[in-house]
Amino acid sequence: MARITVQDVYNGAKYDVMSAAVADYLKNGRPAEYDERTWMDMLLVKHALIAAEKMNKEGDSISAMFDGESPSSYVRWDENDNT
Repeated sequence: MARITVQDVYNGAKYDVMSAAVADYLKNGRPAEYDERTWMDMLLVKHALIAAEKMNKEGDSISAMFDGESPSSYVRWDENDNT
């Protein structure tokens, strides 16, 4: 059971979502109805879900993420946004 960072999930040796998505793209290509960016986004979601299943089976968890806290540095929570 380990606590790992989101960066380690995407680029680390254990889960490496980014490399898995790129390898999938290079091996299988993309359907003609999707542009490259959309298809890569879909592959990233696919491999992130696969990694989440593996993490669940192995008891790993993401460190430093809390409910109510935005995982993005671009999003800010403000009580007065809806006024």
